[in-house]
Amino acid sequence: MLARWIDLRLLRNVWKISWPTVIYSLMETGLGLVDIYLAGYIGMEAVASIGLCRQIFLIIMISTLAITTGTITLVAQHFGARRYEAASSVVYHSILLAVMAGLVLGVAGAFFAYPSLLLIGAKDEVLKLGTDYLQILLGGVIFMLINFATNGIFRAVGDAKTPLKIALFINGLNVLISWLLMHGVWIIPPYGISGIAMGTILARAIGAVLALRILLDRSRQVRLSFYTPFQSDPLWQILRIGFPAGLSGFLRNGARIIFFAILASTVAGTTALAAASIVFQIRMLTIMPSLAFQVAVAALVGQSLGRKNLAEAEAYGWTSLKLCSVLMGILSLTVFFFPLLFIQWFTEDPAVLALGKMCMQFIAIEQFCNCISIVASGALSGAGDTKPSLHYTLLSQWIIMLPLAVGLAWYTSYDIYGAWFAWGVAPITQALMTLGRFKRGKWKKIDVLRGTAPLED
Repeated sequence: MLARWIDLRLLRNVWKISWPTVIYSLMETGLGLVDIYLAGYIGMEAVASIGLCRQIFLIIMISTLAITTGTITLVAQHFGARRYEAASSVVYHSILLAVMAGLVLGVAGAFFAYPSLLLIGAKDEVLKLGTDYLQILLGGVIFMLINFATNGIFRAVGDAKTPLKIALFINGLNVLISWLLMHGVWIIPPYGISGIAMGTILARAIGAVLALRILLDRSRQVRLSFYTPFQSDPLWQILRIGFPAGLSGFLRNGARIIFFAILASTVAGTTALAAASIVFQIRMLTIMPSLAFQVAVAALVGQSLGRKNLAEAEAYGWTSLKLCSVLMGILSLTVFFFPLLFIQWFTEDPAVLALGKMCMQFIAIEQFCNCISIVASGALSGAGDTKPSLHYTLLSQWIIMLPLAVGLAWYTSYDIYGAWFAWGVAPITQALMTLGRFKRGKWKKIDVLRGTAPLED
């Protein structure tokens, strides 16, 4: 019965990449939570400063999508076509881009950490602690960018377990090193919050070295060689495919920040922000399966297109959409009917619980729709068709959701309920448009390796 609805062979391949990626994504989220947990031993000012720094850092790290998306598409397609030397050239140029971006962001971090925190409202001790933490974190961002680039390379060739193993190792190192540097031990003085940032960067640096060492193995079909000749074409190919994805991520995060400002202006005010902060933390965890399937389908569609097997590429897209829809449907129904089961882990405040219940139900609807758009956009990105997702994000969130949220929250009696209704409209719109784009099949006409693209809708 199941075999009639879904191709079990394709399902196994999708699942093989997806499940390690889900765990890896949880580990990535855990790295930030570890820093916040350790800061609690210093004081609430340290916790507040890291919380603000992570918001700035998250926006900056969205730029990594410009490298990883293009890398996965190109490496997967070359790998599928058995053009291992061309895939290895993309590997070299992807690492080069990561290093270049890391150096730029590192220098910028030294100058803009203080004014950035000042701009979002940090004051006094929070501003001082946050500046120290953010300068160190951005100073070592080059290692994080190498981590993300190498993870994309491994997954593009179907290896999702190596990034997971590295993440498990460096997470343990992060806790140990950050704790030692924060408190000091033997000849090492206590660095406080700066020690937490140092521990994170040192763990990432070790992870980057491990990943590069694996990619340098001569026995690998797709590998890294520092003797690869520099060419401008692979750099531009990576950025041409990846830039729309990076910009789309930036717009999504920007829309969320403005949405928070709209919630703050409602009658509920602080309670609305507290409830939203909790449900968005839960949202970060519940969205992980969709993001994992996005990575898996991008790699598998890319490999199929590299083999010129259009039917298989489309089948991978539908297989991923069906499986993720079932999993996210179950999760979304659980969240919708039992929202307090999740919120009670974070607060016991009656007002926040009451408002959070409503917010979680909108999040449940959003997450199912996001599943459709995220996985479908992953299939499109495997073909190099990344511009439509950017257009749909701009339309659904900036042209529809934000003006509608302002109108309903400020100029009607719906107040916060109107704002959340507008939030729920955006993912439905984006899911329908992205799914429609995949179903029409124009992405099959793209040949990213030759620079051809489909007609726009």
